[in-house]
Amino acid sequence: MSRGFDSSFGPPSQPINVADFLQQANSAVLSGSFTNASWEQLTPEHRNVVEAEINESISDLKSSLEQVWDNPVLSAHVLRQHESTVASVRGQADAPVPKGRKRKRHVAPEGSESFPEALQLQEKLDAVNLRCWRLTVESALCMRAAKNSDYNALDAPKKTGTGVLQILDHGDVGATRSSTPDSLRSPSPDAISYPNAVISLTVYNRISYLPGFLTRSSQHAVLSTQTLGDLLRVLPCASSNMPMEELDAEEDVSGYNVTNQTGDHVGCLFCIEDLIYGDGRETADYAEKLIAHIQKSPEDKRPQIKKASTSVSETTFNALTLRIHQPYWILHQGNCEHFFVIDQIRLAHASDPPSGYPLMLHLTPTVQDLCRACGKVPAVHSIVGDMRLGESPCLLCAPCWRTMGSSKNDEGVMVVPLVIPFINQ
Repeated sequence: MSRGFDSSFGPPSQPINVADFLQQANSAVLSGSFTNASWEQLTPEHRNVVEAEINESISDLKSSLEQVWDNPVLSAHVLRQHESTVASVRGQADAPVPKGRKRKRHVAPEGSESFPEALQLQEKLDAVNLRCWRLTVESALCMRAAKNSDYNALDAPKKTGTGVLQILDHGDVGATRSSTPDSLRSPSPDAISYPNAVISLTVYNRISYLPGFLTRSSQHAVLSTQTLGDLLRVLPCASSNMPMEELDAEEDVSGYNVTNQTGDHVGCLFCIEDLIYGDGRETADYAEKLIAHIQKSPEDKRPQIKKASTSVSETTFNALTLRIHQPYWILHQGNCEHFFVIDQIRLAHASDPPSGYPLMLHLTPTVQDLCRACGKVPAVHSIVGDMRLGESPCLLCAPCWRTMGSSKNDEGVMVVPLVIPFINQ
């Protein structure tokens, strides 16, 4: 069921022309449409009082949270109570246990409950009157165990391109670090337009053993002035990191060159809103090949798509009309497919990183096969044709392969480096 939820998108938004969005948003910024009329009617003294109250409220919340998490006894107590509550909710919501079996009950570990400070904290939590504060049995419908795609291999946004964010002097709108909400601020007389929009998108791949379902691969932030090709070049994909084959005099594969990988996307296409953006090649454009293939289908089953007038390397996001939460299709490197979904289209902000776009915001950790010899370390070599291993190919880690040493009869034995996309970038 969770796989089905992850592969469902939508409902999509209305079509958004990125260029029109930039123009309308900039006009609203310049005209002060984002400001609040009631805020404008307040005197400067009253505004200062409101800002001081906001600052004090935020500071109180922050300090109370920091006091709990900085105290090992209190933080451990909160975590234990949360885990116990979640286990209790799941236990009540589970299906009846078959006859003859006993349900495994979760027993909350004892520890911090005897500390006076933990008891005082618990009394404060119990005194909260919000109905949504506590988890109910129905909460189990929204719970699931963490999956690999929920984890992020990055500890900070990663710069993967050369795009530069142009932030012009727009006064106090969106640039100030004051606690006053943006909707209450007054526009600066010298405010000018934003030259870029920032587009956040998520990339999904098919699950190899469940091709009808998708899993999240990565998340990126691109500038509206960048092209589809700029996005494609930074997608983490094993097909784009395959080592090049080395041929002998008889044109047979004799090995692989891991330093020279197929990073160039010679053949590719994007399908966005029934338009196919090809790679722009004169002889074998991917868009033309796809349309020719579709023409072989019965007329009543043909998708209504057509080739765009620009290629992937020529099409910027400013020239596109996109829908949020609508999946779009990418095909490259032969038959390698990806799907991407637009999460957000917004104006640039002064707090955004100034360069390095497209930025990679999320990268799902790579699940690597373990070494077949030790079963403890991820494999980095695929050994082909070695009779000592009992199977071909055989996945081994570097220490195990060094320990075995080369075979006496190494003719026909090939050591192929495993592809681990983005591991060394």
